[in-house]
Amino acid sequence: MRARNLWFVALLVALVISVIVIAGQADLKEVRGKNAHDGDTISVDFDGEEQDVRYVSINTPGFKNSDCLAEQAQQGNEELTKRVDLWLDLNPTKDGWEKDRNRLLGHVFLSPDRTQTSSVAVQLVAAGYARLDVRNPIDDDIMNGKDFDVRYAHWIIPAQIGAARAREGWWGECDDYVDSDVIITAIKQWSHDEIVYIVNRGDESIDLAAGWKLWDEAGKEGDERSTHRLDFSDYLIDELLPGGLLRVHSGPAAKDRGGQLIVCNELEMDFYWRGYRIWNQNGDEGYLYDPDRNLVYHYSYPLRWE
Repeated sequence: MRARNLWFVALLVALVISVIVIAGQADLKEVRGKNAHDGDTISVDFDGEEQDVRYVSINTPGFKNSDCLAEQAQQGNEELTKRVDLWLDLNPTKDGWEKDRNRLLGHVFLSPDRTQTSSVAVQLVAAGYARLDVRNPIDDDIMNGKDFDVRYAHWIIPAQIGAARAREGWWGECDDYVDSDVIITAIKQWSHDEIVYIVNRGDESIDLAAGWKLWDEAGKEGDERSTHRLDFSDYLIDELLPGGLLRVHSGPAAKDRGGQLIVCNELEMDFYWRGYRIWNQNGDEGYLYDPDRNLVYHYSYPLRWE
């Protein structure tokens, strides 16, 4: 029980810190919510005209392919946004605002203060109605301040970890690996610091060094010596406690740190794998295997929801 309590304390601390407002960005556009088309698209009153807005950085189950939880995602979105004042963070272009199929692309907030708790995307992800889905991020653009697609991902990722750990929404009703206790909860495939987030949501400690393995798609197709295959038994990795989180880093941030493990606290560890990029920015697959070579989790991006 102690480990679980520490996990919730960590989440509460994160929420307190999240009240800090992001400064130095463009003003938000105030609109009035009308209705939700699905889990990630709404109609708003935009200067007296109806305009559709598609959320950035997340995706939700859709109606087109009868995705599991599509109706609940739409209802959850509508409960948050219908007939209330909303604030949009939009991406300016030379012709106005960035769009996708005539829909504005935006980050949507429930107050003029940009915080983790006012982000509609974070609320949907925390409830298990949505998942992180950053499409084709470009590292050079992000480094040069063009971070629109990933601007609030640092809030979305912890919300997704919490939802996956608690088997909320999609993670409990629709995930093919709902019975797996050790899972990949998110993959951050952009910037100089790629990160795979692995959580133990079971009741027993897990010895990853006993033969657990992490592969990407290239590792799955490669031979046993592939540099895209991580065998945790090659390293001294502490046990992952119930509720514990392991962040596996790769990319330039891991250069000259290969094999280094940092124990942050009882529940969180950082492991530095390779000093070059592993995860393809336009899409990849993460595979987690137990010591008996059983596939215990498969994480894919981008999402195939419509």
